[in-house]
Amino acid sequence: MVNLIPVVKKYEYPSLQRKDLGWPEGRRYIYGDQKLPSVTTIISKTKDTEGLDAWAERIGKENAEKIKNDAAAVGTHMHNVIERMVAYRDLPRPTNWLMTKGYEMGYRLVNTYFSNINEIWGSEVSVYYSHKYAGTTDMIGLYKGKLAVIDFKQSKKPKKVEWIEDYFHQLAAYALAHDKLFDTEINFGVILVSVQDGTTQEFTTTGYEFENYKKAWLKRVDDFYAEGGLPAPNTGSNGNKNHTKIYFGIK
Repeated sequence: MVNLIPVVKKYEYPSLQRKDLGWPEGRRYIYGDQKLPSVTTIISKTKDTEGLDAWAERIGKENAEKIKNDAAAVGTHMHNVIERMVAYRDLPRPTNWLMTKGYEMGYRLVNTYFSNINEIWGSEVSVYYSHKYAGTTDMIGLYKGKLAVIDFKQSKKPKKVEWIEDYFHQLAAYALAHDKLFDTEINFGVILVSVQDGTTQEFTTTGYEFENYKKAWLKRVDDFYAEGGLPAPNTGSNGNKNHTKIYFGIK
């Protein structure tokens, strides 16, 4: 049960202001004089959208937009359930089917996997890599006895591991930022998926595989600034000419 999991305040996580600045900047986290792109903004701007674009054309852009908006709403409600249960806060009564579905999917993840969580160090906490990116991780803590970054996802149908590379890059981004901020060594990532058909899935990454995801993420950040993304803070106005490659010591 979630109320048996120790919540351990290991670190003082930064308070970042989050703003959606619209095109072309996207979502930015404000920290001092830095406007840092979010992890999800970088992923969105560096992903191959050919398949999604073809799907939207096939079913119609209006239908595609509704499906995406409904999925986002369900995901938000699912995360709210988990966050409130971890914080021992009451849940508002569901007022529509999207809220009800999100609650069901959140409860399912808690009931299925939270017995594997030994300690919660942070829930919905912000982390950043100075002058590069920032984001909010669903959870940092001990999972099956190992320090892990944990992410909760919802899906209309079961996932295959080859479909979720972006999820692993997201974990890598949070792990790298956390390590930089607090001198930790997070080498374990966990993705917990609640599927609308009532099933759940657990995906994990560790060791050399996780290190490779970290390298791929850093390359992606590099590409974001070099190709169409805004220049990195404090690097000047021209993203290509003033861009400095960032691999942060990972070879």
